[in-house]
Amino acid sequence: MSCLQTIQDYGLRSLGIGERLLPRENFTLCEQFTLIGSGMLWNIYFGVIALLTGFFFATALGVGKASPNPWFRKPAEWFIFIFRGSPLFIQFFFGYFLFLSLKSEYAFFAPFTAAWLGALIVLFLNTAAYSGEIFYGALQSIPKGDVEAADAYGLSGWSRFRRVI
Repeated sequence: MSCLQTIQDYGLRSLGIGERLLPRENFTLCEQFTLIGSGMLWNIYFGVIALLTGFFFATALGVGKASPNPWFRKPAEWFIFIFRGSPLFIQFFFGYFLFLSLKSEYAFFAPFTAAWLGALIVLFLNTAAYSGEIFYGALQSIPKGDVEAADAYGLSGWSRFRRVI
């Protein structure tokens, strides 16, 4: 099989086209590069989606952890503690088996047992926890004088967060 034929057969695996067409024997170097490359594209997709969606949840976690209200602070602290304190590999297993058990109870969770969707959700939660801790540190590093100046200008809520913080 030529390298061009290999790319035509396996090159679109990362988009879900031809995912069952795997070479069975006599792997050539071109086939190995094509298969590894399609796997790398999946990693790029997952990373970009987890970062883009996790950013908003991480912002909420960072603001929640910095909140003086314990109803916001404690859940954010525990979420960050659990996801930062456990290995990602274990989180993948736990998430997969959680979705399997939820699937038997609720039909809504049936698509979540697909490996790619379960992995994407776990990666989203993990990214949000790590980024939330980073955002919390950034909020803590804002000089107190800047926050007091925002109060002196009469800024409150969203406008203070957007303009000063």
